[in-house]
Amino acid sequence: MGEIGMMPLAPLGSGEEMDRLAASEPSVLVTFTGPKCIICKRLAPMLETVVREAGDALASAKVDAEALPDVSERFEIRSLPTTLLFRNGALADRLTGFATAGALRSWLKKNGVGTAA
Repeated sequence: MGEIGMMPLAPLGSGEEMDRLAASEPSVLVTFTGPKCIICKRLAPMLETVVREAGDALASAKVDAEALPDVSERFEIRSLPTTLLFRNGALADRLTGFATAGALRSWLKKNGVGTAA
């Protein structure tokens, strides 16, 4: 796993970084957040828990949607938080809004990504 993606929800600084991460790992979770987004702050610990449980099966990162509007537009991010799942370099699914750790585990499992819990 590359440097970005090893730390749960490492911030991405560009679309190019996001493309490299998505192409370099079999499963990548990217969440789009914003500094004023209260729901994003509530979702972050749920995402961190699930990413840690998944271990090497799932790389992860976050994108500040306000700081990178071109990336947000490219992936048609209309509300925050929005979490994207990439499988083998391609966008596989998206989840908008808050989700519990259990709901995130189910979503990942549905998409073929295993977690330990």
